[in-house]
Amino acid sequence: METKYLKHHINLIAEQRIKDIKGFYTHVFSTFLILPFLIFINLKTVPQFEWYWYAIVAWCLGLVIHWINVFPFSNLELKKTWKERKIKEIIGDESSNNTIEEDQYLQEKYYLKAKKQAQEIKGFYIHLFVYIFSFPLLVYVNYTFVPSFQFFWFALGGILIALFFHWLGVFGFDLLGLGEKWEQKKTQEIIKKYQ
Repeated sequence: METKYLKHHINLIAEQRIKDIKGFYTHVFSTFLILPFLIFINLKTVPQFEWYWYAIVAWCLGLVIHWINVFPFSNLELKKTWKERKIKEIIGDESSNNTIEEDQYLQEKYYLKAKKQAQEIKGFYIHLFVYIFSFPLLVYVNYTFVPSFQFFWFALGGILIALFFHWLGVFGFDLLGLGEKWEQKKTQEIIKKYQ
């Protein structure tokens, strides 16, 4: 039973690794959309002070830290041995009492995955609903208090970018080739490293 439990645990680790990689790719993709947008806002509103350099440095620093955490640090021997020690700690003496059947494990895994996906879809539609109803209020406030400067266009740009990334996280990875099939292939590659 210990090896079966270990196999299930390695599968969960591989799935988490896939999520980490997808998160990094999303971060990179968002960099190429958000930083030009920030530069545009800066040069359009306050061109005499180029604050966008601070945003670029901070964003790139975050991107480098994210990359180090997802790729080089995850391959370090120290992290691998730590994970293996933790797995053995978790298994411990419970391995003799472990009665996890593979079918039950898979059913629970798919149920949890389906439940999470349903929550993500619901979250996207709530996000969309809030933006649809809050944007007209923002336009009203803009024209009421500062009619000479139409700042709501910047807000609209930010809203569209946020909605796009939320949509990408919920629906878009399948369309970009980073969906279920890619996850399964990558999971198998990662499992082979641990075996």
